[in-house]
Amino acid sequence: MTDPAGTPPAAPGPPSSDPSTKFSQTPFFVSTINELNTNQDQLLKRQTLMTQIEEVLTARYGAANRIMSYVFRFGHARATMGSNDIPSFEAILNSVSGAEQINLVLHSPGGDATVVEKMVDMCRSHLSGAHRQFRVIVPNIAKSAATVLALGADKILMGYCSELGPVDPQVPIAVSGITQWVSALAFVESRDKLMDEIARASKKGKPTAGLLQQLAGLNIPFTEEMENWIDFARKTAATLLDKYMLVSKFPQARTRIKKANDIAEKLLSKQLFPVHGQFIDGATAQKLDLEVEVLDKNDKLWELIWAYYIRAEVQMNIPIQAGAIKVKLFESNSASLVEQGPAN
Repeated sequence: MTDPAGTPPAAPGPPSSDPSTKFSQTPFFVSTINELNTNQDQLLKRQTLMTQIEEVLTARYGAANRIMSYVFRFGHARATMGSNDIPSFEAILNSVSGAEQINLVLHSPGGDATVVEKMVDMCRSHLSGAHRQFRVIVPNIAKSAATVLALGADKILMGYCSELGPVDPQVPIAVSGITQWVSALAFVESRDKLMDEIARASKKGKPTAGLLQQLAGLNIPFTEEMENWIDFARKTAATLLDKYMLVSKFPQARTRIKKANDIAEKLLSKQLFPVHGQFIDGATAQKLDLEVEVLDKNDKLWELIWAYYIRAEVQMNIPIQAGAIKVKLFESNSASLVEQGPAN
């Protein structure tokens, strides 16, 4: 059979050798494309929310505001603040640099407190203009070293479900092969309690051999190191409060330093906060004389902050590649970086 022009039809050729033809038709390829589309779609929605938050902040505080986020996936071994975060943190700061006021959305269980002062100084070095302010926004949780970071702000914005926490350092301890985080204060208090019991027993003429044996079983150099970490947390918290947050409330230097040390001591107090993970809400933070603004749950600003935070949590659960999950999110309305970690 020929076509109207009299030309015989071409014989069917062999299947295409182009590999893209094969893989573009597989279900895995299609699902991967959908993942990319989902990531891009969610990114655009988060960045739109960040722009809206900036507009509300600018109108509310009468100065140009920018916002960036530092959001962690809780429960992962790598979800801790550390010096390895600095490059990503600085990259996002560069995208908001030059604003009069920078706002850091912080959701973190804490980590290495030695990087806190550096991060605070980095944020403040990117401010410019006549009404410079650095705020920390806590949509949900900022504990331990993350609380210390918040103390370096001029003001903390919290909602009805936001929480800070005590600042006593936590150390990893292997118990039956499982890593557990234990308060450094626990080791120091155990030593001090034993020494007090020994002193009381000696005074009353009671035997002390058993108590001395328990004391000998303690790792004294390790306990002293824990005491150093506690002193460091106290000093860092007090220094940041004295240098920034308490300046307007307590203009006299002597009064301010005393108040800063008092607040730092309370945030380390086992009498006030017996459990490291204890909930410190906005009202409690205000009673401690921290500069905290508690946003009503119907406040437009809070609604936008919460919407962004929820989308950030969703972002952590959108997979990128097999065997890996997202651990940290560094983001502004013009830049976004994600740190990954092993799924198990």
